[in-house]
This record gives sequence, C-alpha cells and structure tokens, in this order.
Amino acid sequence: MKRILFTLSVAAMLVLLALSAGCTGSTRSPGQQAVVVTSTTPPASVSVPYGEETRISLDAPATSEVYLTMTARADTKTLSGGRSIMRLKVNGKNITAERLANKNLNFTYGDGFKTTYWSANMSAWYLFFSPDYVGYDNPKTPDHILEGSAYVYKFNVSDLVNKGAPNEVAIENIGDEVAAQYTNPKDIEFYKATNIVINPIALEGKGVEVVQISKDAAPVRIIVGKKSTITLTIANNLPGSISDLEISDAALPDGLSGQVIAGKVDKPIASGSTYTVSYDVTADKTGTYTLGAAQVTFADATGNYQKLSSGTVTLTVI
Repeated sequence: MKRILFTLSVAAMLVLLALSAGCTGSTRSPGQQAVVVTSTTPPASVSVPYGEETRISLDAPATSEVYLTMTARADTKTLSGGRSIMRLKVNGKNITAERLANKNLNFTYGDGFKTTYWSANMSAWYLFFSPDYVGYDNPKTPDHILEGSAYVYKFNVSDLVNKGAPNEVAIENIGDEVAAQYTNPKDIEFYKATNIVINPIALEGKGVEVVQISKDAAPVRIIVGKKSTITLTIANNLPGSISDLEISDAALPDGLSGQVIAGKVDKPIASGSTYTVSYDVTADKTGTYTLGAAQVTFADATGNYQKLSSGTVTLTVI
C-alpha cells in the first residue's frame, strides 16, 4: 500500500527536487507553470490530470455562511493509501487547514496509522488513492478511516466569496511535485497516472440570506373589478450599503391589469435597512393567477454585482 506521510522540511524538499531533475517528466523545470484548464459552466464533476490546474466558476449563494463542498479522490485501480496531492484556491486565496469544517484535521486508518488531511509543507490536501468513493469509508476494509468521511470535504469560505455572484475555484494536482521526491520509475509513473476526480463540487449556503427580495400580495383573494396591492421589499443585511439597484418585476398574466414596477432605485440601501415599493393590480376576470418572480440587481460594498429573485405570488379572482 502506497500510504505516505510527507515530513520533509522545505530545504530537504528542494534538495530532492534538484536530485530528481534528471528524471524525464517527473518535475517542472524552473519557471514552468501548471497547465490551466478553465470552465465557466458549473460542472457535474471535475477531473484534474497530473501537474495541471483546473479553474471553474461557481455561483455562491447570498447567505451569511458559504461553504465549498466536494467529494474527492485520487483515481487509481485499487485502494492505495493516500497523499497530500490537491491544492485549492477560491478567488486566488489558498484554502488552508483552518477552513476544514466537516471533520478533524487528523485521522486514523483502521490499522492504527495516524496522519493528517492538511500538509503545511506542501500546502496541499490529502486525498485517498481509490477507484471509488466507498473503499476507505467501508468498515469491511481493514484500513478504513475510523473518523469522519474519507472522501467528503467542506471548507468555510464565507469571507472569500462574492455572495450571490460567480467565483473562481482552482484545483491543482501537484502529483508532479510529489513525484519529484522519488527516483524509482514505478513511483513516478504511479503519480503521473493519477487524476484528481471530484464529484460533486459546489458552493453551498447556510444561515440567513444577506440580501433578500420578497414579493407579497394583499389581499390574495378578490372579486372581479377589485384591486390587490403588490409589495416588493428588499432587505440588506450585508456589512455595507448596496447601490445601483434596479428592479424588474414579471409581466402580469392575462386577466390582471396594472403597471408593474421596473427601473432604478434612486438611492443606496444601508446595512440593516429595507426598501419597499408597491403597486396595484386590478382583477379583470375570474381565475387563479400566478405572478412571476421579481428580480433585483445591485452592487455590494466591494463593487461586485449580484442578482436575486423573489418568490412568486398567487391571486384568486372570484
């Protein structure tokens, strides 16, 4: 089993890099950069080859807490232990030890071997060499992981993301840096053949929504010829003001008439404040009507533009 705990100092690692420079393809030459593959479409899964970095764009929810969650492994034909092989960044900031939220940093294999999910020396996360997302969580596997989930990672990135907007997540396979520590061709080929495989990956929210837009109607049951008042409310719970707001409400369905709200809000909404605007709709004929969601775009205090939608409203006309 290729279970390895990296304990070399930075200086020793540099010596190993120099010694292995003659091994073709085992390490980067000075100044060489990882190959970068960028996706702007949220992927169902991500595969990162040896020595490469993949960047993807993920939308963050507009909530007070945001977590980068993933189920990840290093793809191999058999269970082969693990190694610190994955480097992560969100919007250019490294994801380091203190951000792990769903399990302890240190863990134990079933045979008693203890190690850690985070390597400070490599600035990388430990992944299990595995053909699936089951093996090291299976109690029937002799060296299964005793604490927590082997393959699931959850990182608190609340302070790194643009909430309610796209964010860049970079995943780097540093198998080339690990392989550079070896001279045995079989060890080098093992790492060269190993992709990082992540499925799924997402930015997930928790806590209160930091900016909310709500849509309400009163009354929700009226007779033909009468009116109902539609109210849109925007609440700002971000640390700073939001500005350059523009509201666009959905068109009214046939059977209702009125002038929906659309246009700019004339002033910013301060932190902890709300903005409310209303308009009337008139019932022209009987039926049950769904009024579509209103949308608002705005700039937060950092200048990032966000877009939110309200819920829908149902009116009954008798």
